[in-house]
Amino acid sequence: MTKFDVWSWRKVRVLLGGVLVAALTACGGGGGSAGTPVVGPGGGASSPSGAASAVAADLVVVLNKSTMTNSGSDSITATVTSVDTNRAAIGNVPVSFSVNAGAVVTPAGTGTDSKTGQLTAILTQGSNAAARPVTLTVTSGTVSQAVTFNIVQNSTPGNPQAARLTLSLSAFSIDNSGSKVVVATATAIDSNQNALSGIPVQLSVTDGPPLAAATPSSFVIAGSSQTNASGQVSGTINIGSDHSNRQVMVTATSGALTSTAGFQVTGSQFTQATASPSVVTAGAANNKVQYTLSDVNGNPMRGIPITVTGNNGLASRSGTTDENGGYLFTYTAPNAPGGSLQINATAGGVGSTVNVTIAGGSTTVPNATDPVSKTLNLSANVVPVNTATTNNLVSVYAIFRDGSNAPINNVRVLFDAAGDNGTGAIGATDYTKSPPLNNPVLSDATGTASTTYKPGAVSSPTNGVTIRACWKTSDFAAGETVATCPAGNLLTTTLTIVSNPVSISIGTDNSITTGASGLTFVKKYAVLVVDSAGNPKSDVQITPSVDLGGYGKGYWDWNIGTKRWERAPAVGSVGLFAATCANEDLNRNGVIDAGEDINGNKQLDPRKSDVSITLVGATKTDANGVAVLQLEYTKNVGSWVKYKITVTAAGVLSPPAYYPLGEPVALPSQAFPASIDDYLYTYAWLPVAASDLTTESPPPAFTFSPYGKSSSCTDPK
Repeated sequence: MTKFDVWSWRKVRVLLGGVLVAALTACGGGGGSAGTPVVGPGGGASSPSGAASAVAADLVVVLNKSTMTNSGSDSITATVTSVDTNRAAIGNVPVSFSVNAGAVVTPAGTGTDSKTGQLTAILTQGSNAAARPVTLTVTSGTVSQAVTFNIVQNSTPGNPQAARLTLSLSAFSIDNSGSKVVVATATAIDSNQNALSGIPVQLSVTDGPPLAAATPSSFVIAGSSQTNASGQVSGTINIGSDHSNRQVMVTATSGALTSTAGFQVTGSQFTQATASPSVVTAGAANNKVQYTLSDVNGNPMRGIPITVTGNNGLASRSGTTDENGGYLFTYTAPNAPGGSLQINATAGGVGSTVNVTIAGGSTTVPNATDPVSKTLNLSANVVPVNTATTNNLVSVYAIFRDGSNAPINNVRVLFDAAGDNGTGAIGATDYTKSPPLNNPVLSDATGTASTTYKPGAVSSPTNGVTIRACWKTSDFAAGETVATCPAGNLLTTTLTIVSNPVSISIGTDNSITTGASGLTFVKKYAVLVVDSAGNPKSDVQITPSVDLGGYGKGYWDWNIGTKRWERAPAVGSVGLFAATCANEDLNRNGVIDAGEDINGNKQLDPRKSDVSITLVGATKTDANGVAVLQLEYTKNVGSWVKYKITVTAAGVLSPPAYYPLGEPVALPSQAFPASIDDYLYTYAWLPVAASDLTTESPPPAFTFSPYGKSSSCTDPK
């Protein structure tokens, strides 16, 4: 088969106006119908009149720049390319242009070039010299594309029109909590002090020490890169993930103009810098200083570089804080008996100095003055248990002040914990119960003696762990411990170690709604899960169920005097119901067992499908420890079926939650009806809308019990 078996071509020569035009017409079993113009390498097809006639699948519009100055002489060139379904250029496509906002468009023709598929148009500002956005719309048949550009204040190429650029900040200092931001506002002003709109302005930030230029943290979010009608560009500056103290410099740039302003980030603090021991032996190894770096709110500052140095030839070391903001510096004491050691740490833009005495000679730690104020504080009074992959801990602070509220240093303090079954640890991050009980912590220049407490894997009752601190103004004698501490020298505080959620409750309000179909009632309930400290537990799986305890028989009647619907029991009935009957499915297996179909209607009443229960939205508790569930039931069974909700939660230690309130009861025995009253009293009747009880007409859907009006449970009527 030759190519002419697929395509046959017929050359038609037409003489139009003295010009010989070659047109190729596709025929045969290839593509296109007879007489369809085909554009080939040699040129394009034209209609006999010479007008563009091809059809494009899409139009591609490109501007040579995104802005035009309002000088009156500036312009933008728009290039339109017509393409087919394969995104290949196709020529001779008719194209029209339109532009808004008073601008002017001048196209180079009415159709795209037969070879390149392109057509250009020149855009100018028109008679309106205002800075503004302009939209160009290009159309061909049913295909339309729009692009937008900006007309901006006139400027000499490469230099902004503005004569001056100002920069203001909403604050010159913010804390490092991470929730605070600074708003930077740059204003472009001309030589006459007029604010200029449409001026391009770029905002940038630079972190100062201790952050390195290679590891910036602060960032700016600018709403626009051009000044608005007030001549301003604003940006919100966030300090990012690094909460170190530092100066942040903000720079506004517009062409050759720049303006800078700075603000301080503050709040980094060493909440712990504890030497263990405070008096070391010359040349002794494995001495420690425990550091904890925190932000202004006491939250740990993680991954922050820290450097520790000292005198007397102490080897320096660098590292980063751990997930609790901690860093453990371990060192060998210099061989300088009777000397002193000053250990300095810097991290997060702040410093700390710890003084350690090297035993020997006449050097001793001076006695402290008697404190007037003694306080024992914790960084948190609730802490989660620890597993093999967690590192939860609490900082402990014993604070001493004199009568003038001045700090007292060199107060000796022994720490321990009681009530945690011995699973917790007092001391440094290696958690070997260091410092030992006979190695006290000294209060520093701030009057604070600090340590840490790390819980074990066992939770505690509420306030079940007691942290104790025994203090003295002079050295402890051998054998003295916290357990033997005089009452006047003992400080205590409590905390709670939490683990799994321990309690679950369910409740509701006084509202009831109509379901989406309009045929059902919907009643919602809130489930709340907490830990042993009463804190909400999120992401706990909730499993609800509903049990139908029984049903009622009778009807409602309109009381003319009270203007309300009221129950109208049959003569001789007990209470407000013609009859109150237990659930016939005594063992709740859904099968009619012997003796269960009491009324003989060939089904078990009430029907399980009378009421549905479901969780609304998520099946787990939210951040507030709350999950929402709902009952839905047809309106005609409202007030006639007794129900009880049972809710369990994964890992909860307490019994399930029940609604309505009351002690859970066992199912009645098969010896029906021996325990009907005991069985039903903890259940509630399905609620109905209050408005239905006060509307005479139409009567409520539940006017008549779907289970009948007879006073006998054995009668199906």
